[in-house]
Amino acid sequence: MSKENNSENKIKYCVHCGAKVGENETYCPNCGKLVVKLSDAKSEITPPKLKTAKITRTCPGCGSIITSPILEQCPICNTILEKVPKDMRSEPSETPQKGSGVIFSDKKLVPEKALTLKKDSWNLKEGLNVFVNALVWYVMIRFLIIILLSLQSQAINVDITTILLSQIPDLIFAVYPIWYIYAKKHKFSKLGFNFKRSKVIYAFILGIIGAIILVFTDVLSNYIIEFMYSIGINFANVDTYITQEHAVIQDANLTWLILLIALLVIGSISSEIIYRGVLHNTLREYFQNKIIGRIYVILIVAVIYSAIYLLFSLPIGLYFFVTNFIVFIILGIIYEINGNILNTIIVNAIYNITLVLIIYFNVSLF
Repeated sequence: MSKENNSENKIKYCVHCGAKVGENETYCPNCGKLVVKLSDAKSEITPPKLKTAKITRTCPGCGSIITSPILEQCPICNTILEKVPKDMRSEPSETPQKGSGVIFSDKKLVPEKALTLKKDSWNLKEGLNVFVNALVWYVMIRFLIIILLSLQSQAINVDITTILLSQIPDLIFAVYPIWYIYAKKHKFSKLGFNFKRSKVIYAFILGIIGAIILVFTDVLSNYIIEFMYSIGINFANVDTYITQEHAVIQDANLTWLILLIALLVIGSISSEIIYRGVLHNTLREYFQNKIIGRIYVILIVAVIYSAIYLLFSLPIGLYFFVTNFIVFIILGIIYEINGNILNTIIVNAIYNITLVLIIYFNVSLF
């Protein structure tokens, strides 16, 4: 009889959810968290109230077995899990849990905070996953357009159709993250959108100022190209290409001009959602929003954008690498002023519209 009582006293209960845990078990079979051992007591141990036995769910995405009743999404593949009925969940402990728990994943303990998806901010794995998936679609569409244009002729001519088609990949760039936010029922503030009246007015003011700065930065690119010419870097005949592109825009009728401006504006929105709403916000969350972290984020995003642009514009893109890097640093600084993506969307849109109008009306800034 005494042995049975002794055995009963050694039974443990999870302090997180109240589930019964065997003597030799380190992790709770119900919620998957580390178990806190209870010291032996002379008196009989009274277990916390528990409404349910062991709950297991199978992830429809990757097949993982989820034993935690509190997770809404799979920590491995982010697939939404079947909801656990309220009457099957364990009652909360009288003593609130301090700090976040841990989850046993990939043969190691991972902080629950790192895997739990938030509706208003990105964790590193989630944000990079969304960015890479969007980039894959962008690359596929970009290569498809290049192949289609190459089939028509051996040399891709610079005409209004080519210019318009080149904007299509930018248009679809943000489709995946927008769908992801909608499908997961997350908040669009996760992408940095803030539509408060005061914020919108402030964004327009910053947009005008920022666009002026970027226009003069574009003028700087002309001096950079001239300098590269002066030191003998002239392997892509970039001056001829720019002249042809300007001539096509100047000769375009009003309908084509309006269509080009519309595509550039939509492309600006799409680009900012990807680079600012997803990548920038993800890295800023990772660096914990510290000042030195913000500097790293601005530089990293600028390098990634410049490298992607260079990849699809070689060899001409070499002439614009420095300019693109400077432009994205400026956009990153403007975004960091108040964290509203409307700032950089308006800056980018006004900047692109201004450049097209300057080319169309053949305005010389200097």
